[in-house]
Amino acid sequence: MHAFFNNIKHLWKSKFAFKAAVWYLLLFVLLALLLPLLPLQYLPNELHLNAVYVPPFQFGEKPYHWFGTDALGRDVLANTLYGARTALFISFPVAVLSLLLGLVTGVAAGFFGDRGFMVSRARLLSFLIAPAFVLYFGLYVPARAITLLPGSLLPLWSFCLLFLALLLLRFGITTALHKVAWFRKAVPLPLDQFLLRLIETFTSIPRLIFILVFVSFLPATVFLLSATLVLTYWTGTARLARAEMLRIKNLPYFESARSLGTTQWGLVFRHALPNMLGPLLVSFTFGLASLLAFESTLSFLGIGVPSTLASWGRMISGVRHHTAAWWLLAFPGIFLLLTVFALQVCNYYILSIMQRKKH
Repeated sequence: MHAFFNNIKHLWKSKFAFKAAVWYLLLFVLLALLLPLLPLQYLPNELHLNAVYVPPFQFGEKPYHWFGTDALGRDVLANTLYGARTALFISFPVAVLSLLLGLVTGVAAGFFGDRGFMVSRARLLSFLIAPAFVLYFGLYVPARAITLLPGSLLPLWSFCLLFLALLLLRFGITTALHKVAWFRKAVPLPLDQFLLRLIETFTSIPRLIFILVFVSFLPATVFLLSATLVLTYWTGTARLARAEMLRIKNLPYFESARSLGTTQWGLVFRHALPNMLGPLLVSFTFGLASLLAFESTLSFLGIGVPSTLASWGRMISGVRHHTAAWWLLAFPGIFLLLTVFALQVCNYYILSIMQRKKH
C-alpha cells in the first residue's frame, strides 16, 4: 500500500494531465457541497414564462441569464450547477455502497470458497430467511409509505422494524433452533457458487430493463433509484474482488502468513485488502463514471429521477422540443463530458502504474 501511494505522489508531480483531472474533480465536489451558499441569481425550478428560450450571453436587462433559459424560462446556469449536485449526490453514494457490497461478497467468496465457511443449520436457515425481511421492510414498506403517505416517518420506522426483525431472527429464532441437535450440526456454506450464480442472475438481465421493471411500480424517489442502482452495480466489484482474492491466496507471502498462524481476519485485512487497493480504486472510478452517465440517461428518459430535481439529462431532453436551443445540450453536456473524462484520465494513469508494477 505504501508503494501505491508513493506512485500516486509521483503521478501528481510528473503528470500534468493527472493533476488537472484531480483538481477538476476536487472543484466539482467542492461546487456540489457549497452550491447552496453561492449567490446565484435564480433557483433551478424558478419559472420565468416571459423569458422562454432566451439564448445565452444576452446582456440586455439585469439580472442576466448567463447560459440562457429553457421552455419554461428556467435558468440554465442554475440547473446546470444543481444538476452537478444531483449527479454527485446520487452517483457517489451508489458507487460507495456498490463497492462495499461487492468487496464483502467477493472477498468472502474468494477466501472461503465452497467449503471453507462452516455454519450451523440454524444459521443457514436464518441466512435464507433474512432476504425476505430485507425486501419487505427495507424496500416494499418504504416504497408504499412514500406513495400513500408522503412526508411521513413510516420509512424510518420500517428500517427500525427491519433491524428488530433481523435481531429477532439472529438471537431469538436461531438460538431457539440451536437447542435441537439436528440444527446445531455445522455444514459448509457454498459461498463461491452462490455468489457466481447470483452474479449470473443479475448480469443476465440488462440494467436498463431491470430498472424499468422496478420503477414501473415504485415511486420516483432518489432513495429507491439509488437502491435499484446498487442492486445492479455491485456485481462488477464482486467479480473483481473474488478474482483478486483467489490470486492473493496463492502468493507466497500469504501462504507464509497462514503458516505462521495469522487469524482469518488478519489474513484478509492485513495481507489481502491492502494489495487490492489499486484494482478496487480503478473499479470505483470506472463505476462512478458509468453512474454519472447512466443517471443522466435515466433523467433524459424521464425514469427514476424526480421531476423536481435539476438534472443534466432532463435539461438535454429539452432540446428535442426546440432543436434551435443548442445551449440546452451544450452546457450540461460539456459538464458531463469533462467529469467523465477526468475520471477516465485518473483511471488511465492508475492502471499504468499497476501494469508497470507487474512488469
